[in-house]
Amino acid sequence: MDKDDWRDSDSQNIFEMFVANGGPGFWIRRTTWGQTLARIIRVGMFTKPAPYFGNPSVLMDVYDLEGGLKEGLAIVPVAGTYKTWRRIEAPLWAAQARLRPLDDPAIDIALAALDRKRGKGGNKAAHADSAPHVARVLLSVPYARKDEAKGIGARWSPTDKSWWLPADDSPALSKAQALGFLGV
Repeated sequence: MDKDDWRDSDSQNIFEMFVANGGPGFWIRRTTWGQTLARIIRVGMFTKPAPYFGNPSVLMDVYDLEGGLKEGLAIVPVAGTYKTWRRIEAPLWAAQARLRPLDDPAIDIALAALDRKRGKGGNKAAHADSAPHVARVLLSVPYARKDEAKGIGARWSPTDKSWWLPADDSPALSKAQALGFLGV
């Protein structure tokens, strides 16, 4: 395998990588980066269908290739582009490194601050049927198939007028994709 094989496109943006991974914790590189890589640690609430999911905020921890933390709680710019980001295997040093726990409260605080700055997550995150810390994947479910959506655990959001699943529920998301509800 060539040392630059990671640059080959896998035709996914960060949001699609997040869904495919079943949540945060995966590793990426930017095609324009030299000696850095990053671990995705949080993606904001999905408010629209694939592939851009409403362009939620995304946070990462950036490392040099030897495992030194370069920047924590960094913003992932242009997370929706297919040309910029590549998912990579975890580096060998990651198994022994003291990586930020994905349940670190500082992540949610940083994401909330970023969302406020970007004007994301206003009233939609505050409505009664919302779980504010649950990233959502909105589904495209015809009314006639609503019982199938319920059967895989999808929930109805009256505010978004859409069925949704938690972004970290990979078994349900796999079923939704098989049923054609993801639109991917």
